[in-house]
Amino acid sequence: MLALGIPMGPELIVILVVVVLIFGVGKLSDVGGALGKSIREFRKEAKVPDDETEQLSTDDQSSAPPPPEAQNSSARTCVSCQAQLTPDVKFCGECGAATQATVQ
Repeated sequence: MLALGIPMGPELIVILVVVVLIFGVGKLSDVGGALGKSIREFRKEAKVPDDETEQLSTDDQSSAPPPPEAQNSSARTCVSCQAQLTPDVKFCGECGAATQATVQ
């Protein structure tokens, strides 16, 4: 019986038999080794932050907020994040929220 998506008992035996029939006994150790190596590489890369991600986080912390610009009749701001919007955009470039339509 399947409990929480994990095969138990007879299902597990059937799956193992099918795997042995597909790959063969000799290739099974190679497949297991390759799978283990892939998992190790994934874990290693998940622990080490990318240089680009690190650089983005330090840029966000070190940069000061932009000075407020003089508001004119054509400038709009996003209601969610208060980012400056141009009159022709329909979605905010910062947060992706839909902008309100302007009445002309």
